[in-house]
Amino acid sequence: MSEKMLFKMGIISPQDWGLPVASTTSKTPGPRLDVSPAELDRRIRGNVYEWLPRQLDPETGAFYGFYRAPDGYREPPQTVNLIASWQLMATYDRFDDDELLEHAQRALDFYYHQFVVSHPMSVVRGGAQDGVATHEIWTKFSAEFVIGALGLYRRTNQNAWLERAEQSGRYLLQAARHGFAPKYRLDTGRWGDLDFGWDSWGRAVEACLDLAAATGDASWRDLALRWAEHGLSIQAEDGCFYLIDQEYYNTDLAADELRALTFLYELTDDERFLHAALRFADWHLAHQRPDGAWAMTLDRDGNIVVPTVGPGDMPNIAIALFRLHHVTGEERYLDAALLALRHSLSMQVLPGGNQCYADDLNAQWGFWSWDPYYDYTLSADQSTHHTRGMMFLLDYLAAK
Repeated sequence: MSEKMLFKMGIISPQDWGLPVASTTSKTPGPRLDVSPAELDRRIRGNVYEWLPRQLDPETGAFYGFYRAPDGYREPPQTVNLIASWQLMATYDRFDDDELLEHAQRALDFYYHQFVVSHPMSVVRGGAQDGVATHEIWTKFSAEFVIGALGLYRRTNQNAWLERAEQSGRYLLQAARHGFAPKYRLDTGRWGDLDFGWDSWGRAVEACLDLAAATGDASWRDLALRWAEHGLSIQAEDGCFYLIDQEYYNTDLAADELRALTFLYELTDDERFLHAALRFADWHLAHQRPDGAWAMTLDRDGNIVVPTVGPGDMPNIAIALFRLHHVTGEERYLDAALLALRHSLSMQVLPGGNQCYADDLNAQWGFWSWDPYYDYTLSADQSTHHTRGMMFLLDYLAAK
């Protein structure tokens, strides 16, 4: 990979970065991951073509919330369909299978009609509701919907998806106007503050940059920079971002912040963004476990609050580290990404493997939601990040 090679900015798939789809014919394991391109391709296909179809609810055409192996329970379709659409778009890019794109549209259309505020009288039109506390509109989900809708717009050329993305982008503008609010309460008509909520500023930056690229409207870039300045203002002295209630680090609020800072440095050449990205990445390197994972939640004093791992966050952080490695050439970021992906691969239930419930057809090729297993559930949003991680691994290393 040439040092002068410029990557495009994108979230969903390696092809959004402008990377070609790598060959997966080789059965020779890589030097640091002990898995071959052919084996990674087998795992991706197993998940998307064998496990994922078993998670479809035939009544709605949407994905179940999760499958619980001990009793075979399937949670009715819910917010999982937001992120599941990303996996289908990424694998569509890879396999050129129109059926995958159709499933992506059905999943995100289900999500839109169930969870996105669309009434023209609402001041938070375009905001996306939480799946549990349905009276709350979350900035996190709203930004993710922008990214998904723009992903479908680019792949289908259907203007309806662009209109939906812009609608949710306008919610992000209102959230920024109200102190970069993490949520809005429908029951009280009031914006939440940063002391009580998930400050998802990294996702907002990515969504606004994506809107700027899709529309050519510079005001979206300006909004991305406003969100980013907020992010810079709250980075802790140790380099971390404590984004839950301004008190806690969580692995679900890490990859997007690191990626957003890297994107902004590439876009603006502003060294502040690179410096902040390096500090946050180095914090992760200092806290990475020998098995490649990170504990889910730490407080500002460095205490581990929840040692459980959210496995899907590991490949997502790895993807962000790939991007930082591309920008800096620092091998330590590549090493940390590969170690995180080693943990990711260990979470997949392989037929005939030594994972528990490996003989359960509804679990085979899926990924556990927790490490340790906790409730033995598997869900499509988890599989999204794991399969994306494998795809970025294949295509990034091939380009390199």
